[in-house]
Amino acid sequence: MPRPRKPIPTPRRHKNAAVLDIYDGTRRRTVTLGPWGSDEASREYARLVAELRVAPHALPASDHAAGGHLTVNEILLAFLRHADGHYVRPDGTRTHEVAEYRLVSRHVRELYGHTPAAEFGPLALKALRQAFVGRDWCRRLVNQRVNRVRRMFKWAAGEELTAFAVYQRLTTVAGLQKGRAAVREAPPVGPVAADAVAATQPHLRPEVAAMVGVQLLTGMRPGEACALRPCDIDTTGPVWLYRPPQHKTGWRGKARVIAIGPKAQAILFAFTPPEPTDHYFSPRRAVVRLHAERAAARKTPRYPSHVARNARVRVAAPKRLPAEKYDGTAYGHAVTRGVEKANERRRRLAGEGIFDPVPHWHPNQLRHAHATEVRRRFGLEAAQVALGHERADVTQVYAERNSALAIEIAAEIG
Repeated sequence: MPRPRKPIPTPRRHKNAAVLDIYDGTRRRTVTLGPWGSDEASREYARLVAELRVAPHALPASDHAAGGHLTVNEILLAFLRHADGHYVRPDGTRTHEVAEYRLVSRHVRELYGHTPAAEFGPLALKALRQAFVGRDWCRRLVNQRVNRVRRMFKWAAGEELTAFAVYQRLTTVAGLQKGRAAVREAPPVGPVAADAVAATQPHLRPEVAAMVGVQLLTGMRPGEACALRPCDIDTTGPVWLYRPPQHKTGWRGKARVIAIGPKAQAILFAFTPPEPTDHYFSPRRAVVRLHAERAAARKTPRYPSHVARNARVRVAAPKRLPAEKYDGTAYGHAVTRGVEKANERRRRLAGEGIFDPVPHWHPNQLRHAHATEVRRRFGLEAAQVALGHERADVTQVYAERNSALAIEIAAEIG
């Protein structure tokens, strides 16, 4: 009985070159990887292995349509230069898309950076997608990042950096479907429970706790809460109107107005900045406040030797100063640390006993919680207006249905 062939072959040495024998069941093809023991051979082997894992009997493509002699690395570099100038806000800062494309490009470069762009086809995209799945990313995130790879090649085709057929072939790869792929499904984002917020807020810095309170009362997005400034708020009426200069649908020409009631106004009043153009919640001012609190709580005297030593070790011009305003990432990390501190306190109080942990939550869930409460009290249309959505079906993603009415009906007629 013949020995079965390995599903993933290993390279062999032939005249000081690394070669790989690939079988498709009936034919054999010998592929030269590069000089034996070289980095070039290792990279080429990693690429072929990735493709063979998703299609064990496929041979490497050899007759792809010509689209220039650029490598995938050169395509990625050209696109990232374009992204740096394209994905920018009106104030000149880059959007989150730039970071996403850089992350995706890093993974493409690891497997296919040295590959000619004309040879990057559906099989390569599937191998890359499988690598994404192997990183335990959820199905939706995998599909999003695969689509970003496609968009990079679409842009390259539009710039005549590669043939249009290269992008056209990539469009034949369908997205992973729910329940039909061995990939993790992310749980749907729901509203955060009020008791979880209440248990977390005492463990947050005052600025972050205030942002949580304002967002929960108004339903604004985390980025909008971070960017709050007095100059963007109309305070002439009993209910303030906040018009963010930058928001999610601003590039479509849509207006965004957020109503701020008396409770949220009281929170903002305590953090009013010295200048109208300053942000209500500033990490820079938060650091100053933290240092003042530590100095006030100091137990030992401040000896002259301590003052002199601190002056020596203090950096006159640190490389990284606290930011003028929070961003969504810093805000989310601060909330995560607050949840961890809340759970650590509960664990300490419980001792050896079992304690009820505070579930992990993030600032986006505050918007869901606000929408759910508005829908429960005032209906779906009110929630749609409060969130600033054009269509009610979008609002239903944020506002959970109130099951109290269904329970009442079932109790009466069920």
